Parts: sequence; C-alpha cells; structure tokens
Amino acid sequence: MTKRIDLRRHCLAGGPQIVALGAERHVNRDQLRDRVLELSRALAARPEHRWGIWHHSAWDFLCSFMALALAGKQIVMPHNMQTGTAQVLAKHYQMLLTDAPLTAELHSSEGQLTPEQLLADGTAPVSDLPVPTEPVDLILFTSGSTGEPQPIRKTLELLELELATLERNFGPRLGQTSVLSTVSHQHIYGLLHHLLWPWWRGAPFVIAPCQFPEELAVALRRWQPATLVSSPTHLSRLPRASAFRNRPEGVQEVISSGGLLAEHDALAMAELTGSAPLEILGSTETGSVAWRRRTGGERWQPLQGVTVERSANDCLLVKSPHVGRADGFEMGDRVQLLDDGGFILLGRADRIVKVEGKRLSLTEMQRHLEAHGAIAEARIILVKGRREQLAVVATLTEAGQAQLASGGKLALNQALRAELRNYFETPVLPRRWRYVDELPYNAQGKVTEAALQEILNGDGP
Repeated sequence: MTKRIDLRRHCLAGGPQIVALGAERHVNRDQLRDRVLELSRALAARPEHRWGIWHHSAWDFLCSFMALALAGKQIVMPHNMQTGTAQVLAKHYQMLLTDAPLTAELHSSEGQLTPEQLLADGTAPVSDLPVPTEPVDLILFTSGSTGEPQPIRKTLELLELELATLERNFGPRLGQTSVLSTVSHQHIYGLLHHLLWPWWRGAPFVIAPCQFPEELAVALRRWQPATLVSSPTHLSRLPRASAFRNRPEGVQEVISSGGLLAEHDALAMAELTGSAPLEILGSTETGSVAWRRRTGGERWQPLQGVTVERSANDCLLVKSPHVGRADGFEMGDRVQLLDDGGFILLGRADRIVKVEGKRLSLTEMQRHLEAHGAIAEARIILVKGRREQLAVVATLTEAGQAQLASGGKLALNQALRAELRNYFETPVLPRRWRYVDELPYNAQGKVTEAALQEILNGDGP
C-alpha cells in the first residue's frame, strides 16, 4: 500500500538527494527546503491571499509553488499568458508571482512580483514558520463550453492523492531515473509528471525544457537513462527527427498525455525505444483516469483506485479519491465499457478539442472570431490527418468583404490569426480558412461538421 503523500512535510524534511538537474548546477532537497522557507516566510507576511504563479523555470516554479503552499495561500495557475487571456485571468488573483515580469500591456507592475522583489524587504528567521496543516486551495483553468476559460478548484490534498495513485500504479517501474519533459509545468500534467511526482519518488528532473529534438538529444546525452514526459504532438515528430533517432537508447520510459496518441506514432516510438509509450488518460477535473500501451486496439485500463462507469449521456463517469466528488465527474468522452473492466473511447460529446496536445474550446475561439469586425458568422472544426489542425468556415461583414477585396485572402487570414493570438497560443491557431456567402444550414437550422468538411474539401488545401 502506498503511504500517504504530504508534500509540505516532504519539502521541510530536506536532505542531500538531488532534486533538479541544471546545466550549471544541481540542487538538492536541503537547498529546495531553504529556498522554499525563505520565500514562504516572505509570503506569509503579505496581506494578499490569492496568488497567481507564472514561471518559465521549472525550478523556480517548484520553489514558488511549495512556498505558497507552506504560507497557506491560494495558488492560481494561468494556463497561458497571451495578451487577452492574461487580462481575463487577472481577476482571479490579487498578486502574480513570476520570474519573468509581464509588460504593462499584459499586467500592471503593482500587481506582480518576482521572487527577488518579494525578498527585497527582508524576512524574519525561517525557523519560526510552523508546519501548516490547513487545506491549500488551487485554481487551474480549462476551456469551458461557454467560451471563457473555466476555473477548476482543487486542493493540494487532491494532487497528493493523485500522486499516490500514480505511485501505486507506476512508481516501481519508473524508479529514480532522471526526468526530461517537453510539456509545460504550468499545466497540471507537467506539474505532476515533471515536478511533483519525480521529486516525491526521488527522481531528479531536468530543469531545462526539451521543446525540440535537438535539445532532447543533448539532454539524453547528458542525463541518460531518462524518463521522457511528453505529448502526442511531440511524439508524432520524434521518430522522423534524425537528432532523436541517434539517442533513443537513452530513453528508459516515455509517458504521454494531453491527447490521444495515434497507433502508428506509438509503434514508431516502440521501434526506437523498445516499448510503446505509457499513455495516461485524464483531465484537469478528474486527474489521472486510465492507461494503455498502444500496440494494438483502442482499449484503456482504469488505474487501480479509479472506477469508471457509463453515464446516462453515454459518457465516461469517473470516480476516484482524487476526483474530490462522491458522485464522480462526467467527462465529455462517449464510452463503451468492456466485459474485462476496460473501456474504449468513442469520441468527444462536446466542443472541447485537443490541438497540438492543448485543450481548447471551439466555442471560445469562435466567439473571439465573431467579435472581429471582419467576421459575421464563423464555424470551426478539427480536421484530422497526418497532422490535426483547425479549419474555419466564415461569412464576412461588409468591412470584411472590403478587406478581402483590397488586401487578398492571405492578408485577411493573417489579420484574423493575429487577433486570435491575443487569446491562444500559436500552435493551436487555425491553418485553413474558407470565406463563403452563407453557412450551410440544414432543414433543422443546424450547421453540421459534414457540411463544413464538404466545403473545405471542395476548395483545395
């Protein structure tokens, strides 16, 4: 049985064991404890309770995250800091703790502090800070069907319960090998799999992210053997990258989440590393739900401690200690339950999609498009192929028609992408655009995905 995980006590225990690996220096548990105590004492002296946290450095993020937890503050984790999103999410916190101060366009200087600024006034001796036992609240964000980023309230205890589930299911296999990541620690997947879980099980994480195959090859050369925490987007490209193909023997395990990994990509990774990636199914609301190794078939196996059912809407209903609700949580995935206890996903039942491993609301993106003066009405669909991408079919206002006539389609596309870039990260922006006289409404007054796909297919790539 996995022992209870208490991250605050784990942090205060200290020790010589290496926590994080950097190009210039490594840091151990004693150094983590000292840095966290220094920050937490300064935070405890501040009046603000709701703190946003945005750090580029994984090490700084872990230190600030645990300092906020020890100080008993509410931790708010924005999922991105694009211009529009930063302005919308600022209402959820009183102060932003960041290692990369945002510009005045994104955030007022009075509403943000770097860790160094936080410590500038001096702090009291850290030894008088008691070990907190009260709950720590967290707010994460996910794309909601209403179009606005939806706050998801969790607690540190729920994260600890999820870590205990992961440790019970996979901890012995992963062990204490170093951990490399291509995913952001600002999202719950990266937070758990790149930082908190490796730290708990004694596996040092590599501070620098590995966004490109060349970076990953360099990191593997230095830190192998390693566990790679990644996403389907990255894993679909690695087998074709010569830099990675020369280093696969350094990969002990590959973990994939944030979307569904295509079978041909799983098999390509298996050919290089010796086994298909370990896929973890989950969501911000449910935490980790099930796992599979995609070497044939679509079957998922629920994690030990997780129960799955089919809801009245034929969707996946998840119950587990780390869901935090006795009645469970209904995901937006239609499901077929199997007699052996596994299940097969049958597709999304809502308008939330995954693009480039990132979850977003088509409703939200459509709302922002229709707020632009050039667009009268728009529909967005996810087009699947070798690479999944978003496509827009839209009607234009008089101003939009004039812009199209004077500047051409490419200029209009770029203007609309620039507007969306205020709210969404570049990899998820639409790549295909069609401007039509009217949307293809059917007799029931609906615009079907099939009708939109027909328009896209009839108008070239």
